[in-house]
Order: sequence, then structure tokens, then C-alpha cells
Amino acid sequence: MNGILTILFLTFFVVLHEFGHYLSARRSKIAVSEFFVGFGPKVFSFTKGATEYGLKAIPLGGYVKIPGMDESEDTSGYEPSELFHNAKWTTKFYIAISGILVNFLTAWLIIFGILSTNGVNTPTLEVANTGDSLQGNANAPSVEAGLLPGDTIVTFSGTTVATWDELVSIIETNPGKEVSITYLRGGNLVSSNTTLETRIVNSQEIGYLGVTPTIKNEKIGVITAVKNTTVLEAQMTVAAVEGIITLFSPDNIKTLLGTYTGQSIPDEVRPLSPIGLAQAGNQIAEDSYVNLFSLLAFVNIFLAVFNALPFIPLDGGRVVLALVEGITGKKVSDRKLYPIAAIVVGIFIFLGITAFYLDITQPIQL
Repeated sequence: MNGILTILFLTFFVVLHEFGHYLSARRSKIAVSEFFVGFGPKVFSFTKGATEYGLKAIPLGGYVKIPGMDESEDTSGYEPSELFHNAKWTTKFYIAISGILVNFLTAWLIIFGILSTNGVNTPTLEVANTGDSLQGNANAPSVEAGLLPGDTIVTFSGTTVATWDELVSIIETNPGKEVSITYLRGGNLVSSNTTLETRIVNSQEIGYLGVTPTIKNEKIGVITAVKNTTVLEAQMTVAAVEGIITLFSPDNIKTLLGTYTGQSIPDEVRPLSPIGLAQAGNQIAEDSYVNLFSLLAFVNIFLAVFNALPFIPLDGGRVVLALVEGITGKKVSDRKLYPIAAIVVGIFIFLGITAFYLDITQPIQL
């Protein structure tokens, strides 16, 4: 059920994105010929004004069609002033970027809603649980160190730690190394040593201790919620950018090609299809719906960042063309970019097929 809910939200967010384009085009007196939810065969439609609205058989996402955005299409029946390619560069920029801004705004509102109603969950240095070893039946490094639920870590590898993030940073930068740990138990300081395990994330070795922090919840006011929401959205945007860079890197494309020779692909570097997103949403919602809505906020940010890539046919490509026109005073023909667009679309198709294949044959495990 939670997986289906995740897919419905995904469709809603894509439709919101497209509504941003629709609304900005209509406000700019640029024609919109179609606004459909879904893809594939038409289920039903109706026409109001010059726009056909409707639903298609595969209710995943949606689209708007703006005459003149593709220079190769037939635009007969429209006034020159209604066509996208005849608009001022500022209008083209406004229409192209509006969908991206809608997704960023939607993410901000979701995060703000979470923080306003649930407060801020902050991981502390108090141990909630010790985890499992990466080596099967062996004890995790945390267990070897003697850590128990309720202990509070004070120093790690000779460094006094004040926050959970500081602790994680030291752990991750010491894979396979022996470290010292001092922790507080019942008012007494206890010291021990342990050897961190090593795990691979994004082709890099990072340390693993095997410990879960106790979470402290604090209610916050509106002003603090606004500030924290903005900071958190910025951090999630950086994470989305880094994820997309990793996804499209030559090394990762090479890794993904191994999918078709039977190789196991790490969850950290694989693309997700709607099936995988549903799997992730279903697993995350088992712990908390707050986690599910946090995922949905990130989905909006990822949609925004992905569409902001500076390549035709994505919105970012249209934004760049509008800016070039504004700077040079000359219109740039889409036709000159068709070869690049074909390569981009080819990569998208490969990633899409690979995502569906992986989500069916190697379901994601969070």
C-alpha cells in the first residue's frame, strides 16, 4: 500500500512540475496544446479553449505540449505570438524554469510541514543499539569494544567528539584501523580498543563501527523551522547533485553495464525506476511516515535537479538557450543540438531500462 502511495505521489509531483510550465505559458500568452496525466494510449480527454486535457493509460507522470518548443513540429493554426520559439528570451526562461521551481517549492513545503509538526530529530552520542558485523557471524566492532545501549561516546580515536556527525566523520575516515574509544557508563568512564571494518560506498572505502545513535526530538518555532527547512533543502540539493554526477559518471555507466553480465550492483550507485521507488517507499514507511515524506521531499529535489541539467530536451537545456539568446541577442536553433539531444536521450533510455531491470531482478534493500 505504501509503495502504491509513493507512486501516486510521484505522479502528482511530475504533474505539478508540468503545471508549472502550463501556468507560466498561459500567463505569458503562449499556447498550450495538450496537458495530459500519464503516457501511452489515451483513456479520455476534453478540450477547453485551445488546450486538450486528459488521462492516458499509464498514469506515471504527465506532460504539457507547448507549440513552438520543438522547431520541427507543425505549428499551423497558431498566431506567431503564441509560439514558444517566437517569445522573448525572458519568457522562454520563465516557462522553462517554472517546473524546476515548482518542485523546489513543493520540497520546501513538505520539509517545513515535517519540521513544524514533528520538530527536529537530532542523533546523539548515546548508543541506542549495536549493529551487526559486515563479516557474517562475527561481532561488530562496536560489540568488540564493549559498547552497550545507554553508553555515551566521549572520545574516539583520541579525539573528543561533541556531535554524532563528528563521530561518523572519524569512523568513515579510518577503515580497517584500530581505534580507541572512551565512553560514559553509569557515571564512569570506560576505555577500550577495537578494529573498524571496511565497507565500500561509491567506490570508496569507509570505516564501519556498527552502532545506532539515540535520537533526541525537539519542538521548534516557525522562524527556526523556516531556517532549518532552507538549510536542509540546500543540503538535500547538494546530495542530489552529487548523486546525479555519480550516476552519469563513466565509471558508474561501466558498472551498470555489468548488470547484464550478472554482476551485483551496489544500491548506492544504481538508478531507481518507479518500481524501485515504490520498494523504497514501502520499506521506509514501515518505520515512520515522516521518513516517507522526507523521501518524497527528496524526490521533488531530485526531479528539479535532474530537469535542470543543461541538455536538450530537459528544462535546463531550454534555460541555457534562453540565457544565451539574452546575452548574445541571437536565437539558437534547436536543430543544431539534435545530435547532442539524441545522445542524452540514449543515455536516459539505457538508465531507465537498467533501473527497471535491477528493480525486478535485484530489489533494493534499505
